[in-house]
Amino acid sequence: MTDLIFLGATGHLQSVLDAALATGLYRVAAILDDRTPVGKEFIGHRVMGTTALLPELYEKGMRHVFVSAGSIGGYGNRKKWYELAKSLGFTVVNIIDPTAAVASNARLGEGVFVGKNAVVNSYAQVGNMAIVNTGSIVEHADILEDYASIAPGCTLCGGVKVEQGAHLGAGSTVLQEVTIGREALVGIGSVVTRDVPPRVVAFGNPCRVIRSIEG
Repeated sequence: MTDLIFLGATGHLQSVLDAALATGLYRVAAILDDRTPVGKEFIGHRVMGTTALLPELYEKGMRHVFVSAGSIGGYGNRKKWYELAKSLGFTVVNIIDPTAAVASNARLGEGVFVGKNAVVNSYAQVGNMAIVNTGSIVEHADILEDYASIAPGCTLCGGVKVEQGAHLGAGSTVLQEVTIGREALVGIGSVVTRDVPPRVVAFGNPCRVIRSIEG
């Protein structure tokens, strides 16, 4: 069993912890977060401290981490903590819930989360630090780039591309061969029948661009 450090203690950690423990592969070595109070409990495990403890834990012989921060509000912390862990020499693992179905010829990067009853189908590509949440379907030949996130119950038909850092809200459906642009935010329950430009907020049935994302 591998000792595993979790970086990020928000709601997403509850799903991640449950999946990690269900695999029987990991033991919780530490939970670190820069904002959540020390001692707060998640499924029987308490926050130890901030990410400033990472070098010390590495010196103590721990070598594996998973970035368990969610994507609400952007992927800034996920990227920062992933890069910090890599710079210190940690291995960033994938966590795939035992109930998920991942095709043998699908390609997954590192730091990927695949939640309960999710499907990653044949020849799909899932980039580093991507999230495929509970009950979502990533169909054949779909591409999720680094830091992309699809919320519970999404369906991506074949040949869909979700570019870096884009987020699809719960229950969204994306027509085959459609591209979701970099860092776009697609609202809950949207039906996406045409390409979504980068860095916009879009939602509806059919999905329409509402506004640009500033900054």
